[in-house]
Amino acid sequence: MTRFSLSRAYFGAFLAVLGVAALTPAFGAGFLVRENSAEAVATSYAGNGSRASGPDTVFSNPAGMTRLQADGFELGASIILPSSTFSGAARQATPTGPVPLGGNLGGDSGRTALIPNLYGVVRVMPDVSVGIAITAPFGNASEYDPGWVGRYLGTKTMATSADINPAIAWRINDTLSVGAGFSAQYLKLDVTQAIDQAAIFGAPVPDAFLRFKAHDWSYGFNAGVLADFGDTRVGLTYRSNVDHRIEGTLNFTGASPLLGLASGAANAKARLPSTTTLSITNDVAPNITLSADVQYSHWSLFKDVTILSANPPFPNVQGYRDAWMVAVGGIYRLNPRLALKAGIAFDQTPVTSRYRAVALPDTDRYLLGMGAEVRLTDSMTVEGAYGHSFAFNNPNMNTSINNTDPITHSVTLNGRYDINVDIVALTFRYAI
Repeated sequence: MTRFSLSRAYFGAFLAVLGVAALTPAFGAGFLVRENSAEAVATSYAGNGSRASGPDTVFSNPAGMTRLQADGFELGASIILPSSTFSGAARQATPTGPVPLGGNLGGDSGRTALIPNLYGVVRVMPDVSVGIAITAPFGNASEYDPGWVGRYLGTKTMATSADINPAIAWRINDTLSVGAGFSAQYLKLDVTQAIDQAAIFGAPVPDAFLRFKAHDWSYGFNAGVLADFGDTRVGLTYRSNVDHRIEGTLNFTGASPLLGLASGAANAKARLPSTTTLSITNDVAPNITLSADVQYSHWSLFKDVTILSANPPFPNVQGYRDAWMVAVGGIYRLNPRLALKAGIAFDQTPVTSRYRAVALPDTDRYLLGMGAEVRLTDSMTVEGAYGHSFAFNNPNMNTSINNTDPITHSVTLNGRYDINVDIVALTFRYAI
């Protein structure tokens, strides 16, 4: 097959994966998704910016493309299996004092997600390589029973994304390479929330519901440097923030005409964070490689998502803080065909107790990963991985300003969450 025909095949496959990624929810600390390859999951993301062992380096550090020994592509997917259960109660203010609010605990609000990824790299000149990455870098999915006690704070949140990231890399000399890329990023948001009409009218009136659906394309960039000192590689990468203005509709069902709420066009702004990563990989022995990463995410850009329409604004205060992740991991090569991988990471949540919301009741966590790589032939490699996320504590709603119904301010939710996440990932890599 010629390089031209291979490029056409890659492009068709990229479009197919994009069609899935744009509709797929995801999960992460905050809602940043790092599960972009089986190797990343196995090593708990240690070495992502310095290992440069496969086409997935297009996304994690484009400068690493110059280190690859052959053109090729990588196709994979991660399955995210989250669990998030609430225990507690809500109280409703009345003229005679607060009373318990009827409803259930919402069930397990975590939703299984498939996160596809696809990468391709081609060396176009001896010291220049180009590539493309298609990933789902942000996402969140939670859905409660419509009759749960916290329904006036939210019943469903679905944030999905897709990112198309072409990149180019140049090897300046035997030690230093640089790379940069451009991102076209799609974001879609679907949010549902109940409205407490009984509190408004002082009578047993059924709940109304609002639903905000909107989407947007916006743009950003990434850049990286890779210094190769033989047994040690050091990578420094930056991925820019992306500012979205999502546009769509705000619709109301079951709302009394007396409320004067109008369904129609609506929009909101969402600023997604930049990330900066320092990564080190060292080949401590011919069959052992160790890596470490430190990543800073500028989450404080994500302050609120306020829905603007013909109605009064519907504010959703987020108040995120900047966050850090520290990871260490390693690879042990049993023989030329089989390698075992493992890693551990501390992942700080950008969510604070003051602004925790039922859409994403996150907390700090540590991550454990393990996996294996099997080289089937000189060209084909398959890799599988498993990861688990352990919450540091049981996040609660008791001190959050988001534990009060934002429309009537009459319902207050108190209680805690039990959360954990399992991750299974599979990658297929082909070198041409």
